[in-house]
Amino acid sequence: MESTCDELTAKEKVQLLAKSVDRAKAAVSDTIEDGKMAAERLLKRGRYAVEDTVEQRIHHIRRKPLSAVAVAFTSGMVIGFLVSCLRKRPHAGNGTA
Repeated sequence: MESTCDELTAKEKVQLLAKSVDRAKAAVSDTIEDGKMAAERLLKRGRYAVEDTVEQRIHHIRRKPLSAVAVAFTSGMVIGFLVSCLRKRPHAGNGTA
């Protein structure tokens, strides 16, 4: 008779384990779904922010075209100067001075 009690206990344990696995699968699925929704919202917000920035820049360029050209020219000069300096600088780790 004792083996029957052990057998029922084993069956109950298996059922409890199956229920636990189902709950864990549901929790993981919910977490993944929540993460997916959050990523989609973040992507949407980022896209709207970029669109707003582009629209603001276009508006600014139309209002002050000379200022926009001056900023673009100055930015190009600074970037060109920095790249030039970096290319002329000897690399410290290659053994040649």
